Amino acid sequence: MSKNKKVVRKKNIIQDYFEAILFAFVVAMVIRNYTFQNFKIPSSSMESTLLVGDYLAANKMVYFFKDPKREDIVTFRYPDDPVNPNKVKWYSPYYAYAGHYKKIFPPIYFNTKKFFDPKALTFCHLTYYAKKNVVKRVIGMPGDTIKVVNKKVFINGKEYDRDFAQHIDYRTIPRSKGQIYWGNKFMGSRDNFGPVVVPQGEYFVMGDNRDNSADSRFWGFLKRNEITGSPAIIFFSKDENTGKIRWNRLFKIIK
Repeated sequence: MSKNKKVVRKKNIIQDYFEAILFAFVVAMVIRNYTFQNFKIPSSSMESTLLVGDYLAANKMVYFFKDPKREDIVTFRYPDDPVNPNKVKWYSPYYAYAGHYKKIFPPIYFNTKKFFDPKALTFCHLTYYAKKNVVKRVIGMPGDTIKVVNKKVFINGKEYDRDFAQHIDYRTIPRSKGQIYWGNKFMGSRDNFGPVVVPQGEYFVMGDNRDNSADSRFWGFLKRNEITGSPAIIFFSKDENTGKIRWNRLFKIIK
């Protein structure tokens, strides 16, 4: 046998599987975080622009190159959500053991209270956790003064009335009966709010369904770095009550 002949060593099958899984994971994370993401509309806060049961494809690259403008529909990480599952305030079957997660590298956590998962027949229970994505429309730009008077929105003293806004509640809640506070500061009610001045680098967002939307009126301004993208197209839609497919909404461009 020649001394110069190289011996080719075969890879261990476990190493092959590990490398394939790692590669798939990295590709999936890149796609999810930097290009496009699919998600479902769970609430009526953006009706009638977006309906419960709409499945969207969001463009996550659009705001890498420009800033949002007024009337843009944006996706963002919900500000009231905690940054890790150990501080989740609400019950969720996915995060039922809040307080028992060990950080591997965000957004991947290890659930120490669910080491064995009988349903998945696995001994290693990893959890993907991130703030939930929410969809609203940009109303106030940096420097704007926003005020709501008897459900009418005013921007810099001028009424801002658009066809996409709807009101489904016949009641108008007076400012005196409001329960909205930002910290210790009383801000008014859902229908009589402000005025507030939008800081630089932040935005004031609202749902198109103004009477049923947990938006900037309730939790404050949206920071620029929390905006993750913009929904581009409805690729599927199903009525949650009847189970019927809404064929007229398939492949509808969102605007």
